[in-house]
Amino acid sequence: MNYQVGRQYSDQTIRIPIRTWGAARVVIKVNHYSKPNTSYFDTAPIINGFETFIVKIPNMPESVIIELYNEANGNLDADNTLAVGSISVMPIKLGWQISKIMNPTVSSFARFSDIFAEDAAIISAQNSIYLSECGRFRIDYKDVIRNDEGDVLRTPARINSKTKIIEISKKHYLGYTVPGRKAINWHEFSHMFINKDRKNEMEADKNAIMLYLGTGNPTIEAYNVFLKVFKNSPSDLNKARYNEINKYIKELSYRINSNQISRNSQRNN
Repeated sequence: MNYQVGRQYSDQTIRIPIRTWGAARVVIKVNHYSKPNTSYFDTAPIINGFETFIVKIPNMPESVIIELYNEANGNLDADNTLAVGSISVMPIKLGWQISKIMNPTVSSFARFSDIFAEDAAIISAQNSIYLSECGRFRIDYKDVIRNDEGDVLRTPARINSKTKIIEISKKHYLGYTVPGRKAINWHEFSHMFINKDRKNEMEADKNAIMLYLGTGNPTIEAYNVFLKVFKNSPSDLNKARYNEINKYIKELSYRINSNQISRNSQRNN
């Protein structure tokens, strides 16, 4: 089942109520209405009964297409194993402010990052160079990232500690949602512009999550993208990072959403 939802607010929340009769893995995707490989939400939880999913889309496009179906049956026009209630929209509301977002450096990068994340699937890579309007930030967009010997690296992105140029792999970004791309962008940015210790990965993880959630992005996509990154490069360090991220996201999401979600919930927001 597909549903088209138009823009009513510049930063929009979409509420999607779903009911199943018995346990079912339900695919929920929210895609840009015309740009390929441009998704804002992509999950497939097991639902047994009633759930409401909340999708936050900062910089809401003209419209989005919601794909919603029982994975076992595929995307049918009608499916008696589940029902979708009235889909509603409202503006994104944050229960608190992050002081760093008011910093001109952070605000400028946020605009640059949002545009790049939105268009990453349709713009050229092949070592293309993208500059922010202010000229302070630069992304070198590559098909893949290679080391000095020419070997392909597993990392989706990295930042040069001297030049502060961010390199991004299109191969990886095609597999991430728009908010997932933003989370990785914030991680690289944090290394050079927010961290006290520029080399500290966990500090960059936490700063990235703070900025990502503080700018109104969906919680579940932060989990999804970091899990993809760590699964691609398994190590004891990355396992420890994910465990720390898991704890930090729960606590921060709980505070941001004004105690409206369970500390144990990862589905909403």
